[in-house]
Amino acid sequence: MPSPKPPIRWLNLAVLCFPVLVSITIVPWYGIRHGYDAWEWGWFAALMVFCEMSITAGYHRLWSHSTYKAHPLLRFIFALGGACALQNDCITWASDHRRHHLYADDNDKDPYSANRGFWYSHFEWMIRDYPSTREDLGNAKDLLKDPILVWQRKHYLVLLLLMNIGLPLWLGWINGDIWGSLLLAGFLRLTLSQHFTYLINSAAHMWGSRTYDTEQTARDNWIIALFTFGEGYHNYHHTFALDYRNGIKWYHYDPTKWLIKACSWAGLASDLRAISPYRIEMTRVAVEYKNALNRCDMVEQPAKWRSRLEGEYEQVMASLNAWAEARQAWYQAQSRAISDELQHDMELLNARYKELKGKARIQQQHWQALLNNLSRLPYHANTPA
Repeated sequence: MPSPKPPIRWLNLAVLCFPVLVSITIVPWYGIRHGYDAWEWGWFAALMVFCEMSITAGYHRLWSHSTYKAHPLLRFIFALGGACALQNDCITWASDHRRHHLYADDNDKDPYSANRGFWYSHFEWMIRDYPSTREDLGNAKDLLKDPILVWQRKHYLVLLLLMNIGLPLWLGWINGDIWGSLLLAGFLRLTLSQHFTYLINSAAHMWGSRTYDTEQTARDNWIIALFTFGEGYHNYHHTFALDYRNGIKWYHYDPTKWLIKACSWAGLASDLRAISPYRIEMTRVAVEYKNALNRCDMVEQPAKWRSRLEGEYEQVMASLNAWAEARQAWYQAQSRAISDELQHDMELLNARYKELKGKARIQQQHWQALLNNLSRLPYHANTPA
């Protein structure tokens, strides 16, 4: 017999459900009856971006993972946006998120473990008194030293009321339509911004690819990235949480990464941390190798294909290692290059680095060709499809 569920946190349930109920009933009714103008839609969009970026660039990548350092002005803006997003004060949010990473998918320790199901990780963990969701700030001592976060936590109730009710009402007063502004820039914006964020805890642990770590539920999903300002590349993030980027390719939609980079150019952010391309590729190829070995057991002549895989894997890893060593040597020489002689040595190292990088790419192409050939082979007759 399953154990009974923990008691409901009625205040949390009311706070989380009321905006949803208003958004699916009164918001469309008012729109049909009175309509919304460009001012209201414009502020709805602006506050959506403000809330989402404050969570992704502030709560998440800045304070939870320390992937970069931010100017006090930027931290203050993110603290206000976090209150506007109504996802708890930042210290509590970051503490929960750090435990999520430390104990990912552990039903007893991960506050929003995806192994408990979609709705638990999306919503239920906040409205029931599970032991894993109770406040424990022992892992957030660094954040308790941040005066901006301490101020936000102390005045969180006042801030959330000002940002979620006071600001929309003031915008509506300026425009001559208080109710339209409150409904659109207040309730609908709040509902969507919250549930877009919750998709990271739920959907991004259910659907997508696991390119860098197949042992965890976190997945990369570009569709979710569209709704979450780049947070959908979640398998990468759980594997390399210290990277200020989630989408590492130029074509990955990650506006949070772009914002952080832009802030660094403006002097508002510094010490941006990024995982080296070498380490990323080593991790990705290792996962492909593991998956390919499992595939070998399902095709004709498994020993032959296993031998080919092992040989090609050793070659691609050797080429990546050589590239990484040349890259490191070039960076070290660059920091010392003062004399003409050292400048000449650096030019030689740079040429060597480019040569080995090219060889690594060619070796990776051979590796991918072998994987493609293996994937096209039919299953062995005795292997269930």
